[in-house]
Amino acid sequence: MSHPSAFVTHGIAQAQRALANVAVMTNAHLTPTTLKRTLAQRARAELARLEIIIRRLLTLMALGLVLPPVPVRAFSVHPSCTGRIETKASGRLTGLSPRLLGPDMDGSALVSAPRACGPVPAAPILARLAALQELLAAPEAHARRLARTLERQRKAGDAAPMALPMTRTHRLPPELGAIATALPELLRDAFKSWESSG
Repeated sequence: MSHPSAFVTHGIAQAQRALANVAVMTNAHLTPTTLKRTLAQRARAELARLEIIIRRLLTLMALGLVLPPVPVRAFSVHPSCTGRIETKASGRLTGLSPRLLGPDMDGSALVSAPRACGPVPAAPILARLAALQELLAAPEAHARRLARTLERQRKAGDAAPMALPMTRTHRLPPELGAIATALPELLRDAFKSWESSG
């Protein structure tokens, strides 16, 4: 099947712009050691929403790829090591697990229970931001790896991943909000052939 490449390309450009806004908001170019607590909470909420959108865009891109067959090679490592190799493509920072395309999230889910005050370390937020920026610098390579993972899951008889609607899209820039709203339906259509193509 062919994927709506113009939509994905536009979505990636809008996501890159939103990541640049988070970089400006956190003064990432100055590599601060701490951030004000309220700023950190806002940045985490923005990144959580962007991770969902980026994951969905890459999944849509992956579903449109036609992959060449993988050549069968003799094991050069012990078979017990293959589990680690196969899961390496879905990195924790980038949130690329194809089994979970992301529920709607807002900042309230990211606030810790005890209400502390004062600045918080900036490093985890800046690392998360940098990982997403690196991901979007070469989306095709990540989409190819994701396509392989999805294909293995489909052949294993796993159920197709689901993308739940994002309900707080008004907090996003208008164009990115429209993209986030359209993605679940586009992914549902893209996954329609999941069981019939097994």
